[in-house]
Amino acid sequence: MSNRKVSRSSPLTLRTEVSLPKKSAKPKSILKESKKTQKTLYPVYYNGELVTPKPLNPLIYREGKERQISILNIADNAITTTFSSKSKSSIFGSFSETSSKLHTETLANMGSTNLYTSTNIDIALLEPLVDNDTLSIEGSVVIAPPPRLEPMPSKVSLTLVETPTIFLFELSSSTAEADTVEGDLVESDNKMYEYLTVGKGRNRKVVCAEVQTIPVLLKTRDTTAVRYRTRSDYAYASGWDMYDTYNEVKDEDEENNIPLAAKESVQVSIDSFQVPSEEKQMMALVKTPEFLNALCVVERLLANNNFNAQQKRFRGLSDPDPFREKIEYKYELNLLWTFANEKTAGRCATTMCWNPSNQDILAVGYGKFYYSERTTGLVMIWNIKNPVQPERTYNFSEPVTAVDFSKQHPNVLAIGFYDGTIKVIEISDHELMVLGESSREDSPIFEPIWQLTWYTDQDYYKGIEFLMVASQDGRLSRFTLEQASYMPYFHLMRVSRAEGRIKGLKSTRKCVIPGIPIARHPASLVMTEHPINPNIYYVGTSEGVIHKCSKNYYHQHLDLFLGHEGPIYQFKFSPFCNKVFLTCGDDWVVRIWAEGISTPLLELGKTMLSVQGADWCPAFSTIIASITGNDIFLWDLQRKAYAPQSVTKSPTKARCTLVEFTQSGRCLVVGDIEGNIMIFSLEDMPFQAFYQDKLLTQAIKRELVIVPELARKVEKLDGLSYKREKSTKNFQ
Repeated sequence: MSNRKVSRSSPLTLRTEVSLPKKSAKPKSILKESKKTQKTLYPVYYNGELVTPKPLNPLIYREGKERQISILNIADNAITTTFSSKSKSSIFGSFSETSSKLHTETLANMGSTNLYTSTNIDIALLEPLVDNDTLSIEGSVVIAPPPRLEPMPSKVSLTLVETPTIFLFELSSSTAEADTVEGDLVESDNKMYEYLTVGKGRNRKVVCAEVQTIPVLLKTRDTTAVRYRTRSDYAYASGWDMYDTYNEVKDEDEENNIPLAAKESVQVSIDSFQVPSEEKQMMALVKTPEFLNALCVVERLLANNNFNAQQKRFRGLSDPDPFREKIEYKYELNLLWTFANEKTAGRCATTMCWNPSNQDILAVGYGKFYYSERTTGLVMIWNIKNPVQPERTYNFSEPVTAVDFSKQHPNVLAIGFYDGTIKVIEISDHELMVLGESSREDSPIFEPIWQLTWYTDQDYYKGIEFLMVASQDGRLSRFTLEQASYMPYFHLMRVSRAEGRIKGLKSTRKCVIPGIPIARHPASLVMTEHPINPNIYYVGTSEGVIHKCSKNYYHQHLDLFLGHEGPIYQFKFSPFCNKVFLTCGDDWVVRIWAEGISTPLLELGKTMLSVQGADWCPAFSTIIASITGNDIFLWDLQRKAYAPQSVTKSPTKARCTLVEFTQSGRCLVVGDIEGNIMIFSLEDMPFQAFYQDKLLTQAIKRELVIVPELARKVEKLDGLSYKREKSTKNFQ
């Protein structure tokens, strides 16, 4: 086939002599290469240029004959390789001398043979010989070995980095939380949608529509707020515009017969011309209702800065912690604030009443305590939101003796005066607005009115509210509010003196003076309606006798008994046991009674002074508050009845005239003769009982252990409370 000779001229020189085949030899096919030729191709450079032949496309030579021959087969048989590791520069030195010769001989010997395949040298033969250095072959063919591969490392370090989160799809929630504003709107929207699509709303008429086709209802929901666009604008008003406007208002007043001087309420005098116009405008502005309402709101806000903690305590927002470590029952009174100003100084607080609709509003009437005093009357409407100044002030010529709010119309207030007249006013306006007034020609009352109460008739005039009055002359009257400010008078009853032996309190025997008495009728000082039967009421008189009366009998009473040895100042039923009531009077004690028993169950007394007032606590069934002189007593029947649990001196050191608990029972209101209305909070009180009526019953029975006869009478009452279903049967 071929002859290959290798000679070593130098240890550092590799020489190769290649013997090409003869011209007459039969060429082999180049369409299919041997397995040895299917190796990695090495680049061939000639004179510094890349002359590596490109591989042939086998599809072009389908007609060629099969012959396995290539330049690589020839070179493999003729090359004998020697090398030396000491010097490698001779390889490159012999390249320039033999490159042209080898190229010329190769082309001449191959002739017209289409040999474009690059010379391939097996990498397995070159690696141990040249050690990946440049290889020089005699003739002018240079073969560059492939780069040496770095060994694969034994360990590879990997660094994991978190990529940013990419949201491919997001579906927002289509539900709303219940018991919220948004949830309520969604629920109402769902109901309306169901009504229009499934319910009766789907049968709506479309006759008036342009196209009589029921549109498809779609539910929409907007979450983005609408952006409001603003712009700057201006308006110009000339002097003529203001002149014309003033003339129009003046013409309207003349048409309504309202003179301008009366409208401005400014007296024309020499001094009025000296007042600047700005001050005149301010005087007119102060009298407007809008300014007064705005001023009232501002005063509330300012008062809240100073009385915020006290107002929270009054409302029950800062009650003492029931789980605190130190708990003591001291029954103390803590002064929150005092309703008073310069107008109330020296005026006795004679009556007060809480508004039935709004327990923040208190109406107080001011008059006189002693008969010899000479003063005018005053009614103030106080609000706990402004403890400094009243929100309404009404002046009267006569001292005020009684006030009461209407149950059906909380903005209507009835006022009784010392001269026997009655007025019904509207408190929603700052100015005095009289809705009705008793007439001297119709009403025979000429003495002080001591108590007023609104009640609703249950018989013929069912649903109509009447005003019931108790006066100094012993009359019990009824008034009704009609149109044209007219209040007709209707006589109910007139109490008479009790003669002979009277049941009830065992009092000392009085000396009988022969002759005609000056007064045949005692004064009706207190009047209380029965808690169960609305037709029955009790009247306490100035001689200490309690009359049980009925609205169906106008000339006689149902029963009477002696309650006190002197005038009776208070009569109140227990809010928990409606058979139990208390009375207090001028004989120094507070007495506890049970309906059906003419003997007092308990007597509460501490000092030798008259008890001006007493009241049941609506939060604790066994606690009673009473006032004597300038002392405020708190009694607890569950603890003891012979002495009060606490005694508090009035901060003003004045004689107390009024006492009443608030509706919640956590505060106590006390009035005195100096015109002060003091609001106290109850501190260090016992815990409320679960069964308040049973607690009061047990406390009374425990005190009656030493009085067996009275205890047996209490047992026969079948409890100290009336049952609602038996109330009609008991009083028929």
